[in-house]
Amino acid sequence: MWLSLFTPVHPDGSRLYDTRMSNTTMVTCRGWWDLADSDLFYPEDLPQDWRLSYFANSFRAALLPAALWTDADPQTAAQWYDDVPPGFRFAAEQSLTPSQATQARRQPLVPAELEQRLGAKLDAWIEPIDESASTTLSTITGSDANRRLRYQRRPTDQRGETDPERSCPSCYGLIAPAELHRDLRRARDWLRKMAEQQGQAPSLIIMARPSSTDLSAWQELLDLLGLG
Repeated sequence: MWLSLFTPVHPDGSRLYDTRMSNTTMVTCRGWWDLADSDLFYPEDLPQDWRLSYFANSFRAALLPAALWTDADPQTAAQWYDDVPPGFRFAAEQSLTPSQATQARRQPLVPAELEQRLGAKLDAWIEPIDESASTTLSTITGSDANRRLRYQRRPTDQRGETDPERSCPSCYGLIAPAELHRDLRRARDWLRKMAEQQGQAPSLIIMARPSSTDLSAWQELLDLLGLG
């Protein structure tokens, strides 16, 4: 029922477009530390450097803000790769100019190094499309909703090899309105509207500081819609 309500159908019974496409829609927050109920979600005695692995047990994707990954070293990026299962995916914000503090400490991590360390688990690079959108994804809020993000999918397959068919110049991401975090019926309608406007479903949805329960509910919603 959910899928039939979501997918536009021509009077002759055919789909107007394939909202599911060949790629799934992922939903995540601004980082595995960004859950509103992180104190409850993560066990009290869990070390900080184990949190990504714990997060990946429940969710399928994580955002890497530029301020985070450019300040990391290659060993940390390699550890991110090891901390998540094979099907987990990262989306990284296009790098900004490294801070003077970072440059003073050491040479900042560059995109090619992050790609090398994460391999096929780095699904795409993202950046705002609209000039009015926040330029730092780690600071986005529900007020940035409906503003699109360019989702530059990396042309690599599961083995990390070049696959031109993965190229998707029209792929995009969205920021979920805060008022829809707990209203799944309206969230479904919002997704349908955005897919109709763009001709396809988004590749990524970012929720600003959701609870773990809300993030799980959106993940289940995408599954029910055939997008997960």
